Amino acid sequence: MNVAVCLPISLNKDFDYALPKNLEQKAVFGARVKVPFGKSVQEGFITRLNTTPKLPKNIKLKEVIEVVNSQVYYGPELKELAAFIVQNYANTLGQTLNVLLPSMINDKLLAKYTTEKNFNLPLFYEPGPKTKEQIQAIKTAEQNPYTLFWGPAFSGKTQATLTLAHKTLNEGKQVLLLVPDIITSAELIKNVEEKFGKQNICLWHSKVPLSQRKQSIADILNGKPCLIIGTRSACLLPFKNLALSIIYKEEDKGFKQEDSAPYYHTREVILKRAELTKSKVILLSSTPSLETLFKLENKQIAAYHFKEPLPKFNNALTLLHVQNKGQKSKFLSEQLIEEMQKNYLAGKQTLLIMNRLGYSGAVSCLNCKTLLKCQKCGSLLTMQNGKDGEFLLCPKCHAKESLDNKKCPKCKNEIFRPIGAGTQAVQKDLEALFPGARILRLDSQTLKTKKDQGFFVQEALYTKQADIVLGTPLLLNTALNAENITLGAILDGDSQLSSPDFRANEHFAQILFNFMGRLKRNPNSKLFIQLRGKELFDFSILKGNDYANFAKQELEFRKEFFYPPYTKLIKLLIIAKTKKDLDNYTKIIKDSIDSAYSAFMQVQGPMRCGRQQDNSFEQYLLIKTKDEAMLKGFLKTLNDNKIFKKITLKIVADPYNFM
Repeated sequence: MNVAVCLPISLNKDFDYALPKNLEQKAVFGARVKVPFGKSVQEGFITRLNTTPKLPKNIKLKEVIEVVNSQVYYGPELKELAAFIVQNYANTLGQTLNVLLPSMINDKLLAKYTTEKNFNLPLFYEPGPKTKEQIQAIKTAEQNPYTLFWGPAFSGKTQATLTLAHKTLNEGKQVLLLVPDIITSAELIKNVEEKFGKQNICLWHSKVPLSQRKQSIADILNGKPCLIIGTRSACLLPFKNLALSIIYKEEDKGFKQEDSAPYYHTREVILKRAELTKSKVILLSSTPSLETLFKLENKQIAAYHFKEPLPKFNNALTLLHVQNKGQKSKFLSEQLIEEMQKNYLAGKQTLLIMNRLGYSGAVSCLNCKTLLKCQKCGSLLTMQNGKDGEFLLCPKCHAKESLDNKKCPKCKNEIFRPIGAGTQAVQKDLEALFPGARILRLDSQTLKTKKDQGFFVQEALYTKQADIVLGTPLLLNTALNAENITLGAILDGDSQLSSPDFRANEHFAQILFNFMGRLKRNPNSKLFIQLRGKELFDFSILKGNDYANFAKQELEFRKEFFYPPYTKLIKLLIIAKTKKDLDNYTKIIKDSIDSAYSAFMQVQGPMRCGRQQDNSFEQYLLIKTKDEAMLKGFLKTLNDNKIFKKITLKIVADPYNFM
């Protein structure tokens, strides 16, 4: 028998091998095998049986050396799930099977790590009194395969979800709880462990020791009723009897795998897996993603909308718009500094939110500080560097404007500069303004090791060991229920709204609504929004706590400018060692798309990446289309023909990173 074998490489191709007769009984789709490849021995996966390769008479097929495992440790959904990840996210089958069937899962693991056959189910916690909304939400989820629990913070969504998880576990089945990241979800995890018992929970993320992950794999494969809490990669685990999947904060962009192949979105993988296995899905959110609301609008999922937070969390909130610069600070307005001083002297805590570094920022008139806006769609313009010098680019509709003879619409000045600042610079400013205050920072730089200050933020907030905490939007996930936070501020509204991400308005609105929800836990709390102009965002939606109305308006914008969820979006990231090669090959790729696919696709760019590497140059093209069949064919062709030697081409479907 001959078989086709794919390898976990970026080449979208399989290779024919002869299979010795003594190995034929183990030959099934997904079987991990060892094969000779070039001058080395590689591990790959069987993809097809009984192949008939056309070879010259004097050429003999190489033989499969070994079938590694006695069986494929995955459910019957493996083949269709792998095909979904390959076709929808431009991955190769070898890369995809390598994460679905990692080498860690083998015969030796199951022989060493065992699970008791007679599962001794503990006495689970008894869910507390349920509100009418929670009862109705549970009923909705039981009657539908995919359900969105949508409502403000502290409205009872999580309690209703845990009640369903409790019921599922008592039926002897498995439950998956997906969280954006472990650090900022620590309080939720602690709460779940207290209610369900640590012995019934498997943690799955990169920080879990290997031996513990192996035991979790054994328990999952042996069908132990357990609650698996994990980050996005947990959606790929080989469940034996998964009955319920929960995605906590489903709108979080951390659920998109985009750092390394294979690429995928956790939400879409879970929904596909539930379809294949007839299991249920609950999406939890205070501010659902527009993609999820689009599914709701098209009746692809059901929803229960929790209208109001529980009474003790429904206090008044003062919302203030201020300029984002004062005389005492480059980053803080005079009014905000004054309120922070009052808050500090009263023994209360302050949260300050900033966007991440890396964006070029909005463009400001050096004379009158007016921000430049796109003439086509009204969004803030950003400054970009091109081969002919600097130019203005709209991050939303990608319209370009020249800086030559560009005049400020207000004062007619011709000198402009990009604006923006980072968390480190602001922290130094805060230390000078509040010398006695205990100031902590939470961002990617302060979460590298367990000794970094970011790891102590949550405990410091609860134990009142911090007066001012500054961070990226991650901070809102960390400060879930701290009772002493009465003042909050978003410091760089301009920078956030001028991001090249077409989802910038959506992310900004989600930050605002979530921030408001946290602060409303305490009476007389205040939220400052530092922004140069109120017209940059429709703040009227905040007064009525009307995220639904915002989502409706933003979906109309997406539809008008041909963005997801009304279209498929592909990012072609091109990386070269020289700028000349980068521009030449980008032009070749763009011209070939324009000539062959212009009737089906729109191409935008190239756009320079915000972060350039020291030894390479990067830029990307964006491709939009509504023709899914044509897109899948195009992506397959592109994957099959990665023949450029001087560049690296990275294909990202449904991109979230536009830096």
